[in-house]
Amino acid sequence: MLYGETQTDHSRPLVHIQNHGDDVTRKENFMFIKTHKCGTSSLVNVFYLLGVRRRLNFVIQRGQHQLYLGSDQRRLVPPRPNSTYNIQCQHCVFHPHVEHKIMPKETSLYSTIVRSPVSQFKSAFSFFGAEGKMRKKLGNVPMDELINHYLDLTPGPTVNTTVSNRVVNSVAMDLGWAGFSQTIERSTLQEKIEAFIKHLDSEMDFAMITDRMDESLVLLKEYLGWNITDIMYLNRMVSSKPRVSMSDKTKARILQYQVIDRQIFDHFNESFERHIDKIGREKVKALVNEFQEIRETFENKCFNKNKTVRGPYNSISWEISDYGRNVNVACKFLQTRDVILTRVVSQLQLSQDYTLPMEGGFVMQDIISKIKKDYDKNEELVL
Repeated sequence: MLYGETQTDHSRPLVHIQNHGDDVTRKENFMFIKTHKCGTSSLVNVFYLLGVRRRLNFVIQRGQHQLYLGSDQRRLVPPRPNSTYNIQCQHCVFHPHVEHKIMPKETSLYSTIVRSPVSQFKSAFSFFGAEGKMRKKLGNVPMDELINHYLDLTPGPTVNTTVSNRVVNSVAMDLGWAGFSQTIERSTLQEKIEAFIKHLDSEMDFAMITDRMDESLVLLKEYLGWNITDIMYLNRMVSSKPRVSMSDKTKARILQYQVIDRQIFDHFNESFERHIDKIGREKVKALVNEFQEIRETFENKCFNKNKTVRGPYNSISWEISDYGRNVNVACKFLQTRDVILTRVVSQLQLSQDYTLPMEGGFVMQDIISKIKKDYDKNEELVL
């Protein structure tokens, strides 16, 4: 029973533009570039839940977990009749000339998320198999040795770098570096990076920071006019690996290779402070405190933190509680893998009226049914 306001008009935009008594310009819809290994899976579940409850339209392709946007958009699941797309939140390489046609900037908040480049590299190094390959080759050696050997085998960035792997400068790849870098003539890599950041700055209204997730969500809520319970997320995973430290020398070398991602992060991390100033530091601080208190209570009710279960990719998560299974099914929705929810949301949108049977059988159908009923009946989060 998460958030909401009673709604019968299914073609309504994400939020009405209105005068909130400040200088923050609200947008109706939300275009989000989901960057790899920046903590985005939990975020996407938040956006999916909001969209399901409000009967919103997603930019989504049939049977695809990622978006491949080109000039031919016939593969997109169409919005319901007499309505437009409201949310885009899947993995997708940013192509502004295509995005502007699907999600007009006049009515859409353009956003993405970036992460500290060392942390992002470390996560990508493990997830995309580079760590496993190096360990198979070198054996049980320290992480520093694995990373440095991998970097020895990886070409350093140059003026002609287009970014072709998922480990080094992958945020830049998601944000469209390859296409952009080939369309401009600059004599040095640094000049290209500066031009790219200027381009991104002109396109993105707001960039979230993984390392400052709660502040990011509060700012996003303010820009889109959402309720504080609209941004509720769950920390589904319990880390199954011990924390591995790296030497300062290795971190410095990672930053040399992550030169594009590093400067993108530095730019948006600096602009993040201006967004806080725009909303008001005291207001943001108070909202973050309120949000963290509500979210902690919600998470503690959703999970039995005395027990863990093993999931896909050897992940470990807390066991969902009786409350999460039977009382508040939003718990179950938020802890479902986003790849499954992508299929569910696609099928819901295809049904036009949210009645088409969906993959996942009766369990997922029952969850969606309860979410819709709870939304129509409740105005506030019930804990």
